Amino acid sequence: MSFDLSEFLTEGLINSVNNGLIPSELATVYAGNYLVKSLITQTQVTQVSDAITAYSTPHSPAPEDVM
Repeated sequence: MSFDLSEFLTEGLINSVNNGLIPSELATVYAGNYLVKSLITQTQVTQVSDAITAYSTPHSPAPEDVM
């Protein structure tokens, strides 16, 4: 069994956002830094971005809740 650092970093960012441990903006910065350092791929950055979008959408208040 081998350790896949890119998978570990990608899943860590996604889980950290989903669990409220880091803000989505910070996860985006981390993903960009990991990409620049070739620690993750563009596809994995897209996975993080998609997960952030999926997490953010249900947590946005409904228009009738904002007054």
